[in-house]
Amino acid sequence: MTSPVLIAYKGPTSQTGLAAQSEFPGVTFCGNSETFDEIASGLREREMVAVLPMWNSHEGEIVKARALELLFEGHARLHKLWPRAIKFECVARREGTGEAIGRTLSVHVASTQCSRFLEERKASFEGRPSTVEAYNEFSRDPSVDAVLCAPGQNTGGFPRLVENAANPVNFTTFALLGCISSRDWSQTKWGSLYGALTPRVLAYVGVQMPIQVSTSDDQEQLLVDLTDGAESIDDLPSVLFVTRRPEGVCGLLIEGNIGFLGTRITLDEGYSTDVLVNPDLGQSPSQYRERTREFFERGFKVLAKGEFLRHIGANTCLFACPPLGMITHGFDAKVVEPVFRRIINKWFELFDNGIKCTKRQRSFFKKHLNDYYDKGMDFVKFVDVGL
Repeated sequence: MTSPVLIAYKGPTSQTGLAAQSEFPGVTFCGNSETFDEIASGLREREMVAVLPMWNSHEGEIVKARALELLFEGHARLHKLWPRAIKFECVARREGTGEAIGRTLSVHVASTQCSRFLEERKASFEGRPSTVEAYNEFSRDPSVDAVLCAPGQNTGGFPRLVENAANPVNFTTFALLGCISSRDWSQTKWGSLYGALTPRVLAYVGVQMPIQVSTSDDQEQLLVDLTDGAESIDDLPSVLFVTRRPEGVCGLLIEGNIGFLGTRITLDEGYSTDVLVNPDLGQSPSQYRERTREFFERGFKVLAKGEFLRHIGANTCLFACPPLGMITHGFDAKVVEPVFRRIINKWFELFDNGIKCTKRQRSFFKKHLNDYYDKGMDFVKFVDVGL
């Protein structure tokens, strides 16, 4: 069975290609030289799907990939989100474990994702569009001392100095995006990808509003719309990403069960004219919130333990509440932290009003209930992890 045209940025040996192969084993990829801009144009202009890196725990939104831009501007559909640990092998021209490694190439974002290693080894770092191009240049240019590349790219058998030069808690969220018409594709049209995308049980909504969202009436109305009628904590939608959009505006990417989220947010009443809502960004067979929780349990336990956690990267932040399965990625802690606090505050309000929850969740709520009564959302004390 054939599949639609599927492009993974820089092909199967890139970090994105490895993520795509792991998520969609056996599915054929087309092309390996397309730029991010060319992929974005393809999604707008023809029938295709693409795997793109969307957000990194140290770099934040991968703006060049344009994944969130395509979604918020209504040029693409979201069909799946998943996290993947990102490793960088340090491959050198010569053997040796000396401190300095000299001129070192890699994809641009490795400067933040591998910042500790680069500083310790006194590397002279030069960014390239991808690890594929960085490795190819290293292999043919004797003046390059080392390269930080994806596992499996070292086909020339050069000495490997370290197996993984990445900072702690280095992972990337990847997205499978399709052209707008992919919303209505049949099983035959999806081909061998169909099984990996069904049944569709999660829905995605995008909301853009002024960046001062933490103090606006619009946010209060949004929380009412997202939670009204929920019977249990697990029904509640998640604000997965808070991202910078045009100047003075932020975007919220929200995930929830199709049967619940699909009717939650409308433009009929309650919002100011500054708020833009896309009620149908896409659908997925797997919950990103749950997949991330399992992912942290397997590989980043520092983000799976504790109650209120905060991770600050070079250009980004992440807030999590493991007992409630909450995780929100963001671009600026000063913007995202108030949003996250208000969501937690709302969930405590719902618990106080009798919403159903698990035994573990109930124990967590009761532990903090008096502090919530006394201080509202200010009771939350975040612990910094993974720095």
